[in-house]
Amino acid sequence: MKNLLILISLVLIFGCSRKDNQTIKIVGFLKNSEVSVAELKTNDSTYIDTIVEGRFCFVVSDLNETYIDLKFDEWIPLYVESSDSIFINYDRKNKQIQFSGRGFEESAFLFEENKLMKELGFDDPRMVDIALFSSKPDNFLKSIDSIKQVRTKLLSEYKKMNPNISDNFYNTENLLITYFWINQQFGYPSFNEMLTKIKPELPDNYYKFTNQIETSNIVLFKFNVYKEAVSSYLDFKAKEFNDKYILAKELFTEKEMFENILFTKFVSQINFNGIDGIDSIYQDFLPYIKDQKRKEFLTEKFNSWSKLEKGKKAPEFEIVDEGGNTVRLSDFYGKFVYIDCWSSFCGPCLKEMPEMKKLTDEYKNENIVFISISADSDREKWLSKIKEFQLTNTINLWTIGTNHNFNNDYNAKAFPRYILIDDKGNILDATADNPSMIKEELEQLL
Repeated sequence: MKNLLILISLVLIFGCSRKDNQTIKIVGFLKNSEVSVAELKTNDSTYIDTIVEGRFCFVVSDLNETYIDLKFDEWIPLYVESSDSIFINYDRKNKQIQFSGRGFEESAFLFEENKLMKELGFDDPRMVDIALFSSKPDNFLKSIDSIKQVRTKLLSEYKKMNPNISDNFYNTENLLITYFWINQQFGYPSFNEMLTKIKPELPDNYYKFTNQIETSNIVLFKFNVYKEAVSSYLDFKAKEFNDKYILAKELFTEKEMFENILFTKFVSQINFNGIDGIDSIYQDFLPYIKDQKRKEFLTEKFNSWSKLEKGKKAPEFEIVDEGGNTVRLSDFYGKFVYIDCWSSFCGPCLKEMPEMKKLTDEYKNENIVFISISADSDREKWLSKIKEFQLTNTINLWTIGTNHNFNNDYNAKAFPRYILIDDKGNILDATADNPSMIKEELEQLL
């Protein structure tokens, strides 16, 4: 059987057209799979090959020492160098995979590392380990240090068993392990508070890990784990957006990094806080954007907020309530209106709900209306949260997602978001304070 596997490997490898020594070849044989195409993604290209009798083959030129992704039944990360010829034998039934050929060792390690991360509970970056992040700071730090040690040990032992693996690969993997460890520590304070409802008491030297962050490593910048770390570091060092912009110029000396990180920061800032106070740095940033689509996107987003400036007429809306009745903004002309835009999957939104309840109860006889607008797609989840937080003095509306005219007209795509409208139907603040902070302003208005 082993000889048969080797024979199949050789047939597939040399059956692919060979261009020169700078090409890489990815060939495979699938068992118990009904997938008809295989997909290979590099940094800037995507390749498709039809799977015939369980076989696929990719021949790609001009790739040297880089990570790529292969997809058939699942995504499989690979690492290739020029002239590599990697054979993959995959059985979908038992999820077994074998690597062979020339230069397969790094890719085989990535597969083993992914298995380890699944065992550790970190296979899905969208999920939060509740037990880990709700633990006390000391226990949390011990746990992530242990995870780092386990991953480092796997890499070191693999290197000993496979001394021919690339030094660049080995060093990069070591750094990625470190930056993953860094990201867990950046995320812990907010996740812990969200899960426990109590702000954690961090050790005095908690943020010493930030000393290990290098802010201009363009080689690592293609990895999300590194992007996340340097972005979090910028947020940690500067709280106000204008200060972030100034600091980013110092930290990110690589132009590609500066453009990429600041573009994301600008989009987030505008989504949550509008454009108030950032016009000068916005104008300064535009020439740095080399990607024309990005520039057009940011320009359109910035300009769309001009209609929501203080004093402008608030856009009319028509949204249904719990009973299916249509509610309009114009129904409340003559009263101040405070709008809470939220969804049941938004932790910070739900955290403010008890404060919203207090406001609505306290001001129920005043000249102000409190409107709660949910973007939930699931009606039952929306109704259950209304019941849970007892929003009886709130007008509860439902846009069924974020494609409603209200969401488009008010740029309400990111949550939580609060809007304050005066008694004449004009915008007072399109990014008003949250319920726990707005009481003083309401007292002055009423």
